[in-house]
Amino acid sequence: MKASLPRRAWQPLKRLISRLWGPRMVYGFVRGDGDFLPNTRISNSTAVFARDRLDVADHVFIGHFSVLDATYGLRIGEGCQIGFFTGVFTHSSHAAVRLYGREYLNVADKQAYFTARVEIGAYSFIGAHATVLPGTKLGKGSLVSAYSLVQGEFPDYAILAGQPARVVGDTRIKDAELLRRHPELAVHYQAWAGELPR
Repeated sequence: MKASLPRRAWQPLKRLISRLWGPRMVYGFVRGDGDFLPNTRISNSTAVFARDRLDVADHVFIGHFSVLDATYGLRIGEGCQIGFFTGVFTHSSHAAVRLYGREYLNVADKQAYFTARVEIGAYSFIGAHATVLPGTKLGKGSLVSAYSLVQGEFPDYAILAGQPARVVGDTRIKDAELLRRHPELAVHYQAWAGELPR
């Protein structure tokens, strides 16, 4: 649903005003294309770079003191949760800074300046203090452990851990166990996953 002009003006103002009371979750988000996402919650302490290139779905949670760098394209699927103090980056300049030294700011077209879109699949979870690097693609239903350093392409339902992060499990194993105990939730799980875990 497209956000009205008053809502487009109010949402950023609401985030700013809420900072007077410290870190708070702000309900509702107006995406760059003007769509209003009523169930998305983003902390007022989260920094969002290139907001117009942030393609976020509804029912997303992004915790306090995180950084979302959408400069080169960032897609966050429906139902994702991103923990506190987490960084998601679409560019990396550290190698270019070392190579150019003091001339870094004077060079327009830099070598070793890495840029790539990041995609986070629906209903994925990224733990606190994790770092997601340029070019990363997480499949739906993935889980990234706290403090992980993630770069690369990973399948649906991958559990990732480590620095660098590696696949250490499959979320469907735990999901299947939980659905056996709570079969009434199967219809909700299937609505986003398309199938039930085996």
